[in-house]
Amino acid sequence: MGREIKTFTIGDEIPSLIKNMTQEAINLFEGSSGDTGPSQFTDEETAKGVLGTSGTVASGRMSLTFAIEMLRRYFGPDVYNQRGTMDLRFLRPVRPGDSITFSGVISSVEREANGSRVQIEITATNQKGDTTAVGQGGAIVPNAYLPEE
Repeated sequence: MGREIKTFTIGDEIPSLIKNMTQEAINLFEGSSGDTGPSQFTDEETAKGVLGTSGTVASGRMSLTFAIEMLRRYFGPDVYNQRGTMDLRFLRPVRPGDSITFSGVISSVEREANGSRVQIEITATNQKGDTTAVGQGGAIVPNAYLPEE
């Protein structure tokens, strides 16, 4: 796969990512850590006891994973995996049946000796328009991936 040369402009939106949260997906995600016992993420009764909710919720780690996926797709894994960052704050629970849209806007571009530090403001919103998470991520894009000046 060849390098993709990109320009980065403050205020530009990056391609969003939409994830439909199912209980099956939540169970698979939680099971991937090796923990197979009931939790507030996988069992309604445990969620009622631990959280006082009427049902399960998705862990914040799922939202974090999807926000990272959005940035990996945008910057490319060869850039993001080497020089990417993510900081996400969780505001509202994500529940089975929710459709979460992860979106981002370029908030800053700063030249450095070996490339440009590109920062993205990130928002996760459910199908009702409620913001479930906000944060910032980005990557240092090497000069080889930037247009020549």
